[in-house]
Amino acid sequence: MKKAVAAGAVILFAGAALLSASFRKEDIKVHRLDNGLKILLLEDHTIPNIALYTYYRVGSRNERPGLTGVSHFIEHMMFNGSPKVPPGEFDRRMEFAGGSNNASTSQDRTGYTDWIPAAALEEMLEMEADRMQDATFDPEVLESERQVIASERRMGVDNDNDAILSENVQATAIMAHPYHWDVIGWMSDIQGWRRDEIIAYYKTYYAPNNAVLILVGEFAEARALELIRKYFGPIPSGPTPPAVVTVEPPQMGPKRVFIQRDAQVPSFQAVWHAPAVHDPGSIPMDILGRVLLRGESSRLYRRLVRQEQLASSVFGGASRTIDPYLFAVHVKPKPGADLARIEAVIEEELAKIKKEGLADSEIQKVLNAVRSDFYRSLQTIAGKAYQLAETETAYGGFERMFTLMDDYAAVTNAKIIEAANQYFTDNNKTVGTLVPEGGRK
Repeated sequence: MKKAVAAGAVILFAGAALLSASFRKEDIKVHRLDNGLKILLLEDHTIPNIALYTYYRVGSRNERPGLTGVSHFIEHMMFNGSPKVPPGEFDRRMEFAGGSNNASTSQDRTGYTDWIPAAALEEMLEMEADRMQDATFDPEVLESERQVIASERRMGVDNDNDAILSENVQATAIMAHPYHWDVIGWMSDIQGWRRDEIIAYYKTYYAPNNAVLILVGEFAEARALELIRKYFGPIPSGPTPPAVVTVEPPQMGPKRVFIQRDAQVPSFQAVWHAPAVHDPGSIPMDILGRVLLRGESSRLYRRLVRQEQLASSVFGGASRTIDPYLFAVHVKPKPGADLARIEAVIEEELAKIKKEGLADSEIQKVLNAVRSDFYRSLQTIAGKAYQLAETETAYGGFERMFTLMDDYAAVTNAKIIEAANQYFTDNNKTVGTLVPEGGRK
């Protein structure tokens, strides 16, 4: 045990040294425009490129019945034209300048990520500012993109048995909170969105006062700030987005979902209500998820795949969300596997943890992996921009990234046992099974 602790200490100190060598909290230059746009600037002159990230504090958490999936849809539509930049032109100009981009939507945030040569900064800032205020939502393009999203849902959910089970389990476990629905939204809502409602949602949530702009790379702070003020400064603030006030009520007993579908093999999923990212149990539950489900040496992989040969794969864990969400265990059973036995094995492993916690070696292995992933990401400008964006939007301030590894290191076995007993209860649990048609419950 002493050797494990010593090795972990070496990694911690090496990681801290790497973070210090890369940048310090004081190196992040923070500005805010009069319209509310928050700006994080980090000069990094290692390569002549820039990571330009624009994050909006909006996701499926901010939607309502009738508008589910609209955050993801607007993510698509913001690539589909403005009066200045016709449909398809955003990507064409970026690629012509030697850059690339991506975008994603989650429960809590929508992020646009641009990776560009330093010389393309002004053009990219102009285009990002343009789509922040002037996305067109042309009716013909809107209808075309609606069908793209509907097809995405059909392929990714309706025709995927694992996804169908996951959606049903999520909607059963979470009754009241907007995490009840998935990011893609319900098909009836996708087909029924009205253009005026979409534009009103866009004007509310995709405004400078609900966004953070992050630049990491080859630029001079004064010049970058001058350009940001030039293009983003004139954009008016949007209305204050309404707060998400619904709190999921305590679950009153175990729930079960049973689905029969045309399938070759069954699917199995179990979830428990889990803490929000700000809660004390969040990091212990993340550690538990990694020990139980991450990799071929994880407890549930060893039990279900190797030893009892009930499954071909297992995965899952906790999510980092603003409000309490779910800890999930996804299992891909082998044909004919005893689903009740799969559930029993999971409960056996949870019972051990609730009583004994984790071995020191298991905790140390997780800490080493977490630190390694975190500090490795900081070796690139894209990784630095990502960590700044994620901590800013998840925790409410980028400063959290400079203490996060210390918080992981401070987790004790007692805290892990406490979290396991608090969250892995029958009243917190929902189990879903999907079996081939004609199969038994």
